[in-house]
Amino acid sequence: MVKVSVSDKRNPVPQTIEFNENLKITSWGAIKVNKSDFFPSSFQIESGGKTIYIDPIETDTSGKADYIFITHAHPDHYSLKTIERIVKPETIFICPKEVFKKLSQKGYIIRTVVPGDSIEMDGINGEAVPAYNTESVFLWIKAHPKSKQNVGYILTLADGIRIYHAGDTDYIPEMEKIKDVDITMVPIGGDKLTMNIDEASKIVNKVRPKLVIPMHYELKNKADLTKFKSLVDKGITVTILE
Repeated sequence: MVKVSVSDKRNPVPQTIEFNENLKITSWGAIKVNKSDFFPSSFQIESGGKTIYIDPIETDTSGKADYIFITHAHPDHYSLKTIERIVKPETIFICPKEVFKKLSQKGYIIRTVVPGDSIEMDGINGEAVPAYNTESVFLWIKAHPKSKQNVGYILTLADGIRIYHAGDTDYIPEMEKIKDVDITMVPIGGDKLTMNIDEASKIVNKVRPKLVIPMHYELKNKADLTKFKSLVDKGITVTILE
């Protein structure tokens, strides 16, 4: 059983990027997944007067959610305890069917998505994109099989800024279609759970965002962060939000 809690190595101050005067991205930092100190795929996005969360895990209560996007049901991405701290009656959830099954008894406003779906919501466009593993963890078993229809998201905000959150995925053929993205959030942890640093830098250098935020990695692997930064093309800013 996977146990998730706040890491004792978490920076006590939430880390924030102000991309422009209308867009702020916040991370609450490290979590503990069983015995590992881990930087998750959890972010708060504030844009155009709206507060958006992607995979909220162990956040504080600042900023109740207008929208909560969830990529899949694994406990380092989906936390009912965290959701209950940030939800309000009018919060809209966007999630795959497996997450819907967990939330459906709560009376929340939920819109389910599969890869390829697009949703318009009050000036924000959310596009669900495929996220899956191509390699098995053991024998034929994949941590994130394509059949689960897990997703990443491309969010187009009211001011036209586009954010790509990859979810948990390897480098997959569908990524070849992604373009015109300003900010990319990519997993770099590898271990047949997500992209490794080579695959992550490959998609970043293809998409060519202005800014990339690495996510989904163990804090002990500092050398991977350094190498990832060296593999990303000049002109693309790599920001670490630990």
